[in-house]
Amino acid sequence: MASSFEYFIQSQQFTFYIGREEKPIVVHAAVIAATSQQLNVLINGGMEESEKQSARFKDVRVDDFIRFCEYAYRGDYTVPPCEKIRQEQNSLDGKTQPPDEQPQQEPSSVAIQTQEAREEWPWTADPLASKKKPKGKNRKHANDWGQSIDFDYPSEIPKGEEPPVELPQHEVKPAPRTRLRTQFNSREFLTDNDPKALILKNFEPKSNKAAHENFTPVFLAHARLYWFAHLRLIEPLKALTLRKLHKTLLDFKLYDSRVGDIVELSRYIYSNQDLPGRSEDGTLDELRKLVVEYIVCEIDTIGKNDEFVKYIEEGGEFVGDFWRMTRDYIA
Repeated sequence: MASSFEYFIQSQQFTFYIGREEKPIVVHAAVIAATSQQLNVLINGGMEESEKQSARFKDVRVDDFIRFCEYAYRGDYTVPPCEKIRQEQNSLDGKTQPPDEQPQQEPSSVAIQTQEAREEWPWTADPLASKKKPKGKNRKHANDWGQSIDFDYPSEIPKGEEPPVELPQHEVKPAPRTRLRTQFNSREFLTDNDPKALILKNFEPKSNKAAHENFTPVFLAHARLYWFAHLRLIEPLKALTLRKLHKTLLDFKLYDSRVGDIVELSRYIYSNQDLPGRSEDGTLDELRKLVVEYIVCEIDTIGKNDEFVKYIEEGGEFVGDFWRMTRDYIA
């Protein structure tokens, strides 16, 4: 069967020379050929590349091509890491300056529960303390031997009210097979340290946690892979890069110092002549649409940033696309 793993792994090897440095990357020919008709022709079409079993992609970065190969073999690609920027030091005292922005910390669940408890029992200093029992009258009563015994009688019950009667609590035990099914359904065999789990974990987009985390390399890696898939007519890979970039933007904490990451992403998309702009019917390309939508949604923060203002002043197609989308939401 042509699509079986056995066929892929036993296919002949093909060498790609990537980038200006022409770094050789050896792959299975059938694996790469299966990603698109264009690459299939390159590898098996009888041209010079297929005869020599090699091809050169000088305009592709090595790390981008490796991500493409990972997609060809695994159906997904590892998300690139962000870049950690060292915090600048004060030249006067040599001390590290604190971050200019701190995300707001939400109250913990314990604090919320304690606050709710205080609202429920406002008369106690400690919400977890037991309620004070109402004091009744202390009376003495003699037993059969004439000894005096103290009793604390409860307060008198108002007429017309009956004291609450506590009923015995009966535990409903599940049927044996129900308990067994619950146990069966809750079984886990893939631990967090399992190789498969680690691979799947690396596929998922990561979110930033501080202002010193530069996400420009992350954004551009997705955009460049979208560009590669567009040139090689690999529609599933285009859709995958859009999904990953969308998820990354959803979880991205937009610090003011990180607005430049978004600007660089947009600048790359609109400056790359090989990326599509609009279709014949005027529909904006999905990658451009995704980024412009994000900027319009976050314009309250992005619009105040000087880097974005300078980017607007550069002009170009972005300004037109940005205004067309923005005017629809102006009251």
